[in-house]
Amino acid sequence: MAETVALSVKLPIADKKRLAKIAKQTKRSSHYIMREAIQKHLDGLQDRLDFLREAQEAWKDYEETGLYYSQEDMLAWAKSGGGELPPARSKWEK
Repeated sequence: MAETVALSVKLPIADKKRLAKIAKQTKRSSHYIMREAIQKHLDGLQDRLDFLREAQEAWKDYEETGLYYSQEDMLAWAKSGGGELPPARSKWEK
């Protein structure tokens, strides 16, 4: 089992009551629901941060190389069944 540590969270009274009601209805503990909610929220935040990092890396690559694929190029490629990508366009070509 993973190493764990106790952590306290202050909730508005209405949220605590809501949590208790949901815990009872789902036959889960409040602790389980809070832990799952925190894990899912952290996963979502990490996914967004990873996406932003990848987008920043792609933008940096575009600025350095000037190479890109248009949406039309990618749609045509996908409709053709994929395979080898056509040559990328250059932002410096007209």
